[in-house]
Amino acid sequence: MSFFNFKKGDPAPSRLRYKFSRWMLSPLTKKSVFYGLPLIILAIPILIYFQDQKNKEQVEEIAFDLYRKVIERPEFMLDALSIEGASDSLNAEIREVLGLEFPISSFDLDLDKLHERVLSLPPVEIAEVHIKGGGILSVRVDEKIPALLIKKDIGFNVLSEHGQYIRSVSSREHFSHLPLITGEGAENVASQAPSLFKAIGGELDEVRGLVFVGKRRWNIVLASGQVIMLPANNPEQAIQKILILDKAEQILSRQVAIFDFRIPSRITLRIPTDDYGRINSEIVGVRN
Repeated sequence: MSFFNFKKGDPAPSRLRYKFSRWMLSPLTKKSVFYGLPLIILAIPILIYFQDQKNKEQVEEIAFDLYRKVIERPEFMLDALSIEGASDSLNAEIREVLGLEFPISSFDLDLDKLHERVLSLPPVEIAEVHIKGGGILSVRVDEKIPALLIKKDIGFNVLSEHGQYIRSVSSREHFSHLPLITGEGAENVASQAPSLFKAIGGELDEVRGLVFVGKRRWNIVLASGQVIMLPANNPEQAIQKILILDKAEQILSRQVAIFDFRIPSRITLRIPTDDYGRINSEIVGVRN
C-alpha cells in the first residue's frame, strides 16, 4: 500500500490549446511566421533610417543617378529633329511648339503629347510623330491647303476649302490668287464659298469677292462695283442662270448697279438714276 496517492493528469490538451496548435500548423500561419517575422525585423531598421529626411534624399539621388545613366545610354539618345511636308513658316512653328533641345533621351519624350502639340497648329491637317533609326525624331505633316481669304477688321484670315482657319496675314501680298469673302458671319459658312466660286469659274473675270449678307445669303461683287444678289437657296443655280443670260443678252456689260436674283421667278435689275450713283429699283423686262 502506497503512502502517497498521486492523481494522474489528463494527457489530452485543453480545447483552447488544441485549437492554437492546429492554427499554428496551418500553411498560412507557418508561412507568415517563417517569412513575415524576418521581414518585419529587417523593415524596422529601414523605416528608422528613412525617418531622417537627409537619408531619404540621399537614396533618391542615388536612384535618380542610376536611372539617368541607363536612359542616357547612346542607343537611347536622339540628336536631331526631322520635319517633312511642312513649309518654311510651318517648320519654324513646329520647332517652336515642340520646344525640344537636343540631344535628348527617348525616355524623356511623350510621343502622344508631341503629336497633340503638332496637331494643335492651325495649318496642320495630318501629323505623324515617331522615332527613326540614327537618333532622329521624325515629324511628318500634311498642311491644310489655302483656298480662301476672309476680310477681318484688321488684315485677313487664310482658310481651307472647308472653312478651317489656317493663319492670319496683314495683307494679300502672298495670297492675291485666293478668292476673297467678307461679311458678318461669313467665317461660319465659309465652306459654302468654294462651290460658288467653282460655279462662277472663269466666266466672271472681274469678281472681287463674295459678301455674306443678313447671315443667310451671298452677294457677288464685281471689280466694276456691280453687285449680283444671290438667293439663300440654290445660289449655284442662280449663278448658272446669270451666266446664261450674260451670254445671250450681255447683261453684265450694261449700266446696271445691282442684279437682284433673290427671287428666282423675277430677276430685278437696279440701275443708277443720277451721276451720284443713287439706285432706283426697276424691273427692266428680264424674266425667268
